[in-house]
Amino acid sequence: MNIGEWISKRAQIAPERVFLAEKEKTLSNQAFNSRVNATAHALGHLGVSKGRRVALLMSNSGAFLEIFFACAKTGAIMVPLNFRLATPELLYILRDSEPDVLIYSPEFSDKVREIREAKPDVGQYFRAWGEDAPGDARFDAFVEAFPSDEPLEMLGVDLTDPLFIMYTSGTTGDPKGAVLTHRNILFRAIHSLLGYGVDRSYKSLVVAPLFHIGALAASVTPIVYAGGSLVVSSFYNASETIKTICREKINYMFAVPVMYQMMADAPEWNDADLSHVHFFISGGAPIPLAVIRKYQDEKGIGFVQGYALTETGRLTSLDLEDSISKAGSVGKEVFHVNLRIVDDAGRDLPAGEPGEIWVQGPNVFAGYWRKEKETRSAFRDGWFATGDMGRRDGEGFIYLVGRKVEMIISSGENIYPVEVERAISSLPEVKEAAVIGLPDAKRGEVVGAFVIAKPGAALSEDGLIRSLADKIARYKIPRRVFIVDEFPRNAGGKVLKRILKKRLEEE
Repeated sequence: MNIGEWISKRAQIAPERVFLAEKEKTLSNQAFNSRVNATAHALGHLGVSKGRRVALLMSNSGAFLEIFFACAKTGAIMVPLNFRLATPELLYILRDSEPDVLIYSPEFSDKVREIREAKPDVGQYFRAWGEDAPGDARFDAFVEAFPSDEPLEMLGVDLTDPLFIMYTSGTTGDPKGAVLTHRNILFRAIHSLLGYGVDRSYKSLVVAPLFHIGALAASVTPIVYAGGSLVVSSFYNASETIKTICREKINYMFAVPVMYQMMADAPEWNDADLSHVHFFISGGAPIPLAVIRKYQDEKGIGFVQGYALTETGRLTSLDLEDSISKAGSVGKEVFHVNLRIVDDAGRDLPAGEPGEIWVQGPNVFAGYWRKEKETRSAFRDGWFATGDMGRRDGEGFIYLVGRKVEMIISSGENIYPVEVERAISSLPEVKEAAVIGLPDAKRGEVVGAFVIAKPGAALSEDGLIRSLADKIARYKIPRRVFIVDEFPRNAGGKVLKRILKKRLEEE
């Protein structure tokens, strides 16, 4: 059964059960399936067949999901575009993926105009909804002319076929298109059911952007697979998100740490009744322990955390009962994943010793789009080499210590940025820290830290350095500390350290 058939099956089993709510609109399983089928026929009419690409430059909406599942039913490959990217970055992705169709939300009309002027290899443009645009038909109006019966193409799509191309965040260079198959997404959903107990009672707030793997693979597909319901929105501001959670009785949500921090700082936080929430999931970047404690102590809400990559989905899970006692860990590997920690020669390392994380499992991606060399170099004897460094403690819990390429070597000593960041973040004046290597003529590299202070906190470079004296080894203590107001981030909330380094070089 391919991913598109999930929608058909839900319509067959529970046709009147609510599938999706969006603003004033509510769709049953049957109604949503009918819209997906009509969309599939419309794309077929445009010549979008199995293996062809459909690019989406869209805000969160039910229409986004209709197109996603229509592609799933027919074997077309969806390419979600990060609308926060600049036009040159979007052009890179469009030229790499060569979509037959680009469908966009009205608010991105100006960006699409710039794209069209650059003439990438895009077959046709459609405005998703709203008023007619010069030269671009409305996709929602176009779909209305097509029937709602099941597309025949669905029978020719299986679990090994590509489902979508998710471009990596490009934290170290140009993005690569990770090809995710139907099988990959199936097992990512299975891990949510096995690990978290997700079932048909779950009501998910889809507020993280749908162009991000976390939203599709954590907010949407596990809930659809389990038979639950979705409430589709966008993170306009923290206050509105809290109001939506309370009004809709949301019991499950995926978001990045900065969203949770903003919610906890919102005026509505104190009076919000969140007793109906089962738990929240945080991803994209480490969530500060202070935020975990605030949600648990003040609202009784626990966080499920884990370690995930675009190429693999979730690899580990730190369950609710371990979120405080094992703070700093990303948990243990999930059921269908094999995980090793190895040295540079690929030999397994004992507990406590850091090494590169290698993984294997049905959730691991098929490869990078049109990049055979990069795909080959990413695998070692059937294992995906993540490029992340980690260690395993005596109880089997995994701790990340940094990216292999970010490791700082100072006077022959290996320093992992995450360890230093964790020590800095434990200081009461610090909200968040990001650590990089700085060139040093004598030592090769030394530690540099960018730090965001908590509101109202008095924080100085000298004071912070002194405070670390009994927390980490002397050679790990930053030689320079830069107090900043914010960090450059990608769409998943991950700090872009290459930009921090570039800023220092330019200065």
